[in-house]
Amino acid sequence: ASIDVASIPEPKAQPEPLAQYGNPESYEVDGVTYRVEPVGAGFTELGTASWYGRKFHGQLTSSGEPFDMFQFTAAHKTMPIPAWIRVTNVENDQSLVVRVNDRGPFKEDRVLDLSWAAAERLGFADQGTAKVRYEVLTVPTSDAALIANPLAKPAQAIFQVTAVSTEIQAQKVAEQIRRAVPEDQATVRVESNGTGLFRVQVLPITDLGIERAIYEQLVALGWSPQRLIAK
Repeated sequence: ASIDVASIPEPKAQPEPLAQYGNPESYEVDGVTYRVEPVGAGFTELGTASWYGRKFHGQLTSSGEPFDMFQFTAAHKTMPIPAWIRVTNVENDQSLVVRVNDRGPFKEDRVLDLSWAAAERLGFADQGTAKVRYEVLTVPTSDAALIANPLAKPAQAIFQVTAVSTEIQAQKVAEQIRRAVPEDQATVRVESNGTGLFRVQVLPITDLGIERAIYEQLVALGWSPQRLIAK
């Protein structure tokens, strides 16, 4: 990525309304149930952080906003979103304020998934992970501001997995994906518009913030899904 992250201004923490999306009581990824838990300002945790970047750039975060790898943001499994935290790389003492607006990382030993820009600023983008400490600065409020300014409903994403010349081939691929993806998290369909091609498409639900997890499952199955937006 060709951008000087040192020139990106550090954001200022500010209380925000609770996001309309990404805050279910609980959600499930890969058979593990996560509960969204209230957390207070001043809460701190020490653990391993990873980062995510180009592969997810432009995809919807759990809050319904597009992921921007050049903004200082983070994913957390259970914190109400959006929240603001200060992250310190304990290996080099660099620290940065970031906005939590996504869910993840879904690996047991990780506490945060930071945007590429945040990881670069904290000095660990090249090594992939770092030991960090974060402190919660502000948590979202569920007050009248949310009703006055609701988030627009995120657009329905469609992952086009493959296009093949026979319906039998397409249904085989669709069946493989249905076995891997929970049916309450996504719809798998075969579509043909009369061109002689049969497209296998996966439509993840948007309001539980599991689009990213579905994408990772498709990649793990060996596909390179193309992300489309429903008209």
